[in-house]
Amino acid sequence: MVQPSDDPSSDGSRPRGLLFDRTLTHVERLLPLALVPLVTALLNVDDLTATGGTDTLVSVRASFPVYRYDLWSIVESPGDGSTLASVPLDSVGPLALVPPLLGVYVVVSGLLSAGYFGSIAAGIETGRFDFGTNVRRFGVRLIVLEAVVVAGVFLALVPLVAVPPLFALAVLALLVLSYLFFPTVYVLVLEDRGIGSAARRAYGLVKRHQPVWFFLALLAVTALCSVPLSMLTYLGPVPAVIAAVVAAPIALAFNVATALKVDEMAAIDTTT
Repeated sequence: MVQPSDDPSSDGSRPRGLLFDRTLTHVERLLPLALVPLVTALLNVDDLTATGGTDTLVSVRASFPVYRYDLWSIVESPGDGSTLASVPLDSVGPLALVPPLLGVYVVVSGLLSAGYFGSIAAGIETGRFDFGTNVRRFGVRLIVLEAVVVAGVFLALVPLVAVPPLFALAVLALLVLSYLFFPTVYVLVLEDRGIGSAARRAYGLVKRHQPVWFFLALLAVTALCSVPLSMLTYLGPVPAVIAAVVAAPIALAFNVATALKVDEMAAIDTTT
């Protein structure tokens, strides 16, 4: 990663204090990274165009920590598109095109995640980042991680199609797994671990520190943010684009706050 400069305003010292204050400090340094959640939101063309035909005026959506925040992880999607992917897989035509397009999505999304999360980690550690360097450093691991997650979700959907009553149980299981392993991608980039090692480390951190309050805080904050953002989004495609721009730094802040929380848990874990 790029080494910090001699400028004290961009050195590697980590701001201390409340998580909210530290998040704002780092987001100011990392603001260019907001382009990533902006791009992923704008690539979800189905939901953007669907805002022109929705009768919904406002929605409230409380979100647990998600992999990579953007507008559609804060605001309820008006269309039928999935928030799992930022490409409209339900409107690509022949079913045979879905696997290669999904493969392209996994690769592109994995590379974006590598640069994004790697740069967040570098910003926390050094005060500076190099997006391209982090793509090269973490790209393969993040592509594999995304492929594993996507494959897991699709495999989980198969029994749900056959036995719809299992849906509620599957949602509960997903929430539990999300809680137990949410630090995985952050541990991977903060401690430069492999996927398996990061997952085990993440589970250990959650089991030891039990950051339930952090989950509840994110629920409350995302719910509050979803109200004005949804009101703007549902006005139509152009306001939805504006909402995506407004939501981008907010999405970055959620990911930075989560990274800081994981970094804090890891630091405590290694000093006790």
